[in-house]
Amino acid sequence: MFIWVKPHSNMSSMDSRWFLPPLLVFLGGCCYGPSASMIKRAYEASFSVGDVVMIQYFYGWLILCVLVAGGFCFRLLHQQPVLQPWTIRELLQLTAAGVAIALTSVCYCFSLQSIPASISIVLLFQFTWIGVIIQSIVDRRLPSRHTVAGVMILILGTVLAVDFVKSEIVLTFGGVASGMLSAFFYAIFLFLLGHTEPKLHPLVRSFVILSCSLVLMLFLFSPSYVLNNMAFSDIWVYGMVLGLFGCALPLFLFSIGTLRVSTGEATTLSSSELPASIICAVLILAESVSLVQWMGVALIFFGIAYPYLHWDTGSAKI
Repeated sequence: MFIWVKPHSNMSSMDSRWFLPPLLVFLGGCCYGPSASMIKRAYEASFSVGDVVMIQYFYGWLILCVLVAGGFCFRLLHQQPVLQPWTIRELLQLTAAGVAIALTSVCYCFSLQSIPASISIVLLFQFTWIGVIIQSIVDRRLPSRHTVAGVMILILGTVLAVDFVKSEIVLTFGGVASGMLSAFFYAIFLFLLGHTEPKLHPLVRSFVILSCSLVLMLFLFSPSYVLNNMAFSDIWVYGMVLGLFGCALPLFLFSIGTLRVSTGEATTLSSSELPASIICAVLILAESVSLVQWMGVALIFFGIAYPYLHWDTGSAKI
């Protein structure tokens, strides 16, 4: 029913399917582009940061719930097994991934409330080098010089793309700490997602992870908040778009792609989020983008591709 490339440890670099996992992670990052523009629309409609975060997870969960239920019905009609037994380790892995992505959103929202958005974005995008460090610790070897160079290009491109130089520098300890924590939790999320049990279908895996995220959100926002502010107001229009592009679709793509790439590669590839957000802002919101920002977008794309342009077998790979 669903396309899924299973993990394969002996895949040759000449295999025609080699490019698919990196492409899926790249597209998963791009999915956040339309959601960023929709978030701005929701703010213009006087919805709060808490409203936006909750609708993103609530409607994303609903979308995955419908898809999973449809998949179960399809298997029942064709007399196929519906569920496989889970181990406690699998459940803990999925729960940890769900908590990590939820904490990413919470910390990022706290950062936005106390420091400028451009600085929050730059802090969030520090997940690129944090992911490389995590991969180096797991592999017990230093990253290759091409990987380090690619990350440096990404950071420079991020600074230019958000026009950081012209931004008003207003920093608070809480805002900076929250921004860095959002980067850390996002890198942890990608690491955990790439190390979950591959035997679970990626759609089911995505649904369980998002369910765990939603449970954590309900501890921060009461169920009555969801019923009063989500289901019975015009915010559902934003919720459907944000749930699809901000939760369900990227999580599904990441669930497939991250199983076949390292954490360092996943963090690099998913940095496509920022260029996609800028491009969507031009197309959807008709925002003006300076030449410096376009240079930053070009640098980010180049930084994503740079590690793949070199195949030095003597250097440590991410």
